[in-house]
Amino acid sequence: MADSAESGAEGAGSSAGGTAGSAAGGDGQAPGGETQPSPTVPSRLKVNEDLLVLIKKYAIQLGILVVVWLVGYWAFSVSWIMLGLFVWMWREKKQKAKEFKIKTARNAAQNEQATVLARLEDLPSWVYFPDVERAEWLNKILAQLWPYVGRYVEDILRSSVEPVVKDSHEMLRSFQFSNIMLGDMPPRVGGIQVYTEHVHRNEIILDMEIMYAGDCDIQIRMKRFLAGIQDLQIHGTLRVVMKPLVKFSPLIGGITVFFLNRPEIDFNLTNLADVFDFPGLSSLLKGIVADQVSNFMVLPNRYPMPLIPDLEVAKLKYPMPVGVLRIHLKEAKELMRADVGFMKKGKSDPYCTLQVGAQSFKSKTIENTLEPRWNEYYEAVVDQLEGQTMQVNMFDEDPGSKDDPLGNAAVSISEVVKMGFSDVWLPLEDATTGQVHLRMSWLSLSSQMEALDKMEKVKRIADADALSSALLVVRVDSAKNLPTVKKSGSDPNPYVELSVAQKHWKTKPQYNTYEPVWEEAFNFLIQNPLHQELLAEVKDEKTKKTLGKKVISVKSLLTLDKMSTKRPFRLDGTSAELHMELILRILSSEADESDDLDEIEPISPTAAGPSTPAAPPTEPAQPSPASSTEDRQANNSNGSVVRRRNNAANASTTTPTRPKSEPAAVDGPNPYASQVQLSLHHSADTDKLLVTVHKATNLMPQANQKMCDPYVRIYLQPDKNRSGRKKTSVVKDNVNPAWDETLEFPVTLAEAKQRSLDIVIKNKRSLFETIRGNSTGTLGRVEVDLSKVDNLATQNNPIWFDLKQDFGSLSRSSSVSSYRSEL
Repeated sequence: MADSAESGAEGAGSSAGGTAGSAAGGDGQAPGGETQPSPTVPSRLKVNEDLLVLIKKYAIQLGILVVVWLVGYWAFSVSWIMLGLFVWMWREKKQKAKEFKIKTARNAAQNEQATVLARLEDLPSWVYFPDVERAEWLNKILAQLWPYVGRYVEDILRSSVEPVVKDSHEMLRSFQFSNIMLGDMPPRVGGIQVYTEHVHRNEIILDMEIMYAGDCDIQIRMKRFLAGIQDLQIHGTLRVVMKPLVKFSPLIGGITVFFLNRPEIDFNLTNLADVFDFPGLSSLLKGIVADQVSNFMVLPNRYPMPLIPDLEVAKLKYPMPVGVLRIHLKEAKELMRADVGFMKKGKSDPYCTLQVGAQSFKSKTIENTLEPRWNEYYEAVVDQLEGQTMQVNMFDEDPGSKDDPLGNAAVSISEVVKMGFSDVWLPLEDATTGQVHLRMSWLSLSSQMEALDKMEKVKRIADADALSSALLVVRVDSAKNLPTVKKSGSDPNPYVELSVAQKHWKTKPQYNTYEPVWEEAFNFLIQNPLHQELLAEVKDEKTKKTLGKKVISVKSLLTLDKMSTKRPFRLDGTSAELHMELILRILSSEADESDDLDEIEPISPTAAGPSTPAAPPTEPAQPSPASSTEDRQANNSNGSVVRRRNNAANASTTTPTRPKSEPAAVDGPNPYASQVQLSLHHSADTDKLLVTVHKATNLMPQANQKMCDPYVRIYLQPDKNRSGRKKTSVVKDNVNPAWDETLEFPVTLAEAKQRSLDIVIKNKRSLFETIRGNSTGTLGRVEVDLSKVDNLATQNNPIWFDLKQDFGSLSRSSSVSSYRSEL
């Protein structure tokens, strides 16, 4: 019995200890005599991993001791220790916040309901917007497909991306992906919005909110160095355009995907790349990654996927833009104090950045102020209307460290298109206080020569020659018969460099070929189509030599049909040909119909607003409803005004009566000129001339001043006595004042028609300024000949008059010349 028990125990011990014996190098057999598989390799790997962890822990502790010893050896100040401690604490704080964000996103992917209830501020878009629908069925499909997507991406990176990187430079010959793992966490679709209105019947357009917080691990190796990224996070709105719809399988001709605005991107760095995870370096690296994503997938860049043969991919990837958004960044006020002051209250050194898709603009920095005034102009080419926004970000510049955010705001481009012109103070979000003053104009695209004359007139009134008058779209297709590169042992890597004035674009290089195909498109804003030229140069990336060039006058496109041409251009001095398509469009502030409806993706009303709805070319145009020319004004709490530009073609019935020969009177408000609005009427009951001063716009303050205190002084000429002089009250701190005051002049109707009005808008000066006599205080002047005013005896509608500037007292350097230097 005992022997039996012992033998049983020994058998059990032998069976249970087989693994250990094998690990020690024995043969490890089962009681039945069958040989078990040897687990020698996994056990050694485990020992090696434990040893690596121990070595890493020892190295970290040794490094800390060495740093402490060096601090004492070189007698460093305690400030260095405090600085290092501060950097370490900052990094720990950022790391914990990042880990919490990743954990929350992953929990939402597994159990959305529980995570939403626990953290209400990170709700998906379908909670806020009723027209956005949930897509749980799509998330379940993505979860099922994700393992196969991971293998597909790995094949693409290894077979396509890796060879291209190796061939791009000699130093990257050893580049390779050592590990590609997308992880187990698939991306999540927060909501889907399908557009059903103002969409062509041959296309389907939908927006998808993409949220990805995966556990990916991608490692790259160059020689002995290893670097990688983990915990990639992406959040943005992805637009999917299915176009054109066809009558045969697969019913959809192609799919185009792109981000409307820059997505939020974050990730952790591993191995050698972890040295970049420090203040300044981390934001620099992530900014570079965001720029590369923008160059690939953010408007105007698209990723096309043709589904049928013979589909013109170039127009699918690069359709015609829908217009240009002209932005006037005027000023800001009540900004937060970011800099600490010792003897006085701290201020900031603010600057502003604007982003429209992949396009970004940065203003100059105004030092030591909470109310900066920029007066700078920017122009952004817009490819999509509905859904695209302009991001406004305010920062305090801190040289040597990360700039402090002062707030942000967002502007819906489609709303600006509907109004035509918008002048608004935007409150800054993510800030305790602050507002920014923007004036935005929507410019549609026209192929009519008359539109160029109108735009040049607007520029002359605004004294803004640096603003653009036209848009040139250059589509570079291919090149043929490029010349042989001398003293080169291989075929060239050609690319095309395009230049108009100071603006330069270049295509991606095509490797080792004399007949490259690029299929890329670029946009140029043209200031003067009559004098500017396009320079196209084909160069070799290896030798940097020019293979051929061609100079094309923009003026030559004005006389062509629809201002466009598509043909090969013979390069100077060679037999090579460069195949390009050139399309010129004049910028128009009026709501005329576009000639590119077959190429534009009209998912919302065109620049005409509600009076000209977008429709497919095959359908009859809808009649325009009656349009009112009355300026629709919406005064917000800060006194800002948002105006809607009127269509001059529909305004003939209600346009205010104006003098026939009076050059100062204009049809309506001009967003770029200083103007005053008046009503002129002679009352038969009181036998007096009544002049109602309504308001003024775009007044230019004196030198070194941000605001002014305007009032209106009127003389009934030729009299200069007190009875012929009237003035309004003073409006404090305003460059767009509103008075709505009526001034009375005792004069008969017959005498009034022989007189004229000398109208001057002045800035109220203090007694000290008056004594010094260093400023006239004149903000603008206009003279109105009453003999040329029709129907003075009847009640007339308000009339806009352009003000003549007194250049002796105005600071032009703080206004027009400032944006000239920037542009």
